[in-house]
Amino acid sequence: MLTQQFKKYTSYVPRVRTIPVGSLDTLKRPKRKRKPYTMITASRLASEKHVDWIVRAAIKAKQEIPDLIFDIYGEGGEKGNIQQIIETSKAEDYIRLRGHVNLDDIYKQYDLFVSASTSEGFGLTLMEAVGSGLGMLGFDVNYGNPTFINDKKNGYLIPIALNEDSVDTIVSRLADHMVSYFNKDLRKPHEESYKNRQTIQDKTYRTTME
Repeated sequence: MLTQQFKKYTSYVPRVRTIPVGSLDTLKRPKRKRKPYTMITASRLASEKHVDWIVRAAIKAKQEIPDLIFDIYGEGGEKGNIQQIIETSKAEDYIRLRGHVNLDDIYKQYDLFVSASTSEGFGLTLMEAVGSGLGMLGFDVNYGNPTFINDKKNGYLIPIALNEDSVDTIVSRLADHMVSYFNKDLRKPHEESYKNRQTIQDKTYRTTME
């Protein structure tokens, strides 16, 4: 895009390369077994992140996965709304607001990372999650998720049509994929995430150095 702008408005066409917005020095592996049936999301609690959709989906999935636990990390303007959904559904014992904390050694304790953002950029939390070997759930949107989620390998890219799907449909689809994940439909999602992260790192390095 930047190269095209230079061509359009000037006679000078510089060499443009992408600089990674973040990286992980090492893969983070748990020293003890991951907590089974645990999910995490980490983001600003803002309307465009749709954490409320994940909460509603977790409530539905809990009916089929009785041991399900969902922890939410982050702060933001939607916190009150999310808290109200949790309390109204009497879900406080398995859906927990954890606030803003350093997640470096937190991700690897969990089994599954869930994102409901429909307008992600690079997705630093996604990179951190795959670098900690989590299974991944997210929508099949233009940016972010397709980079880190290898569909049916380390998780699921969930179809979404924002102009057509109702919120109830989206929530049900999320819940169905949560259930599929915890029913062990994927063979080795954690190892696939580690492999995916390494592939991304290698590709980014080659692109930057060319």
